[in-house]
Amino acid sequence: MKKTTDAEYQRKKAVYNDLMPIWEDERKIQLEAEARFNKNIFLLAAGSFGVSFAFINQIVPIENAKHHLILVVAWFLMGVTLLLNIIDSRVTFKIQDKLLDNIDANIDRGYEGKLYEVLDKNKIELPTRIFKNITLICFSVGIFCLLLFVLFNIVL
Repeated sequence: MKKTTDAEYQRKKAVYNDLMPIWEDERKIQLEAEARFNKNIFLLAAGSFGVSFAFINQIVPIENAKHHLILVVAWFLMGVTLLLNIIDSRVTFKIQDKLLDNIDANIDRGYEGKLYEVLDKNKIELPTRIFKNITLICFSVGIFCLLLFVLFNIVL
């Protein structure tokens, strides 16, 4: 077994001290994403579907409702929003895993005296930004359709 010299130990300690705070930050982001995911799923599902079902059941019965297609589109878009939210959550976890693996690899590189490999975080996180934008659009249009349905059935 190879004996570690004091200089090598100090170098490895410096590498560890450089990268562990980054690793801990990335792990924290990962855990917060999980919490946001659960909260978003609950809020979106309970809010959009619950309000629309209550409206249909208590305010305007389904047999008297006008423009059913708008409501169906709203429900469809809310479903797409939920689905994209789930997919985005999984993609976010995969990206975080990749970033954490890169930090682990950089620790190994640093231990060997090699330079760190810096990943382009903006490029790696591009899929989640795309999912979030599409999700926001679907959710916004779904809410608009839901409000339009309510408007047609209460005012007109």
